[in-house]
Amino acid sequence: MQVWFDTEFSAIDKINGVPMLISIGCIAQDAREFYAELSETWHPANCSDFVVQYVLPLLNGGECSMRETELAVRLKDWIESLSDKEVILRSDAPFFDWPWVEQLFQFYGCWPKNLRRKCGTIYFNHDYQIRRYEQGLADYWKTNGGRRHHALVDARSLQFAWKFAIRRGV
Repeated sequence: MQVWFDTEFSAIDKINGVPMLISIGCIAQDAREFYAELSETWHPANCSDFVVQYVLPLLNGGECSMRETELAVRLKDWIESLSDKEVILRSDAPFFDWPWVEQLFQFYGCWPKNLRRKCGTIYFNHDYQIRRYEQGLADYWKTNGGRRHHALVDARSLQFAWKFAIRRGV
């Protein structure tokens, strides 16, 4: 089972302090989704200007907002509910996104029994697939550009572009 995921965090560098996870969005190959925002690990004053301008206004709040311990358990349960077989989380930026997932499960000691312990990347064997992936992203953002940098919407864009890239008969 493949799952495309994205995270948003307080800053990409340490100018404003230690970057902290803000939200995570996941979409499974069968279209089941998971989205959560952390409530106590970050503060707007510690966010980069980019995050304040483009990420924070898109947060859902409400039921999506939770403590880190709850996120760890809910995400573990969601991943384990997807399949009895191995689940692979795929990211277009594994060096940024994966450490948050890895740290979350390791710190709380709740690694999902079916989750691969290495991030899957988004890769293709052929140049035409790379071009089609990039075209799929561009097409997706023409329609959904106003929600770019919302972790779940970004995850959906990755899945959409992946499917566009591997589609046969085009």
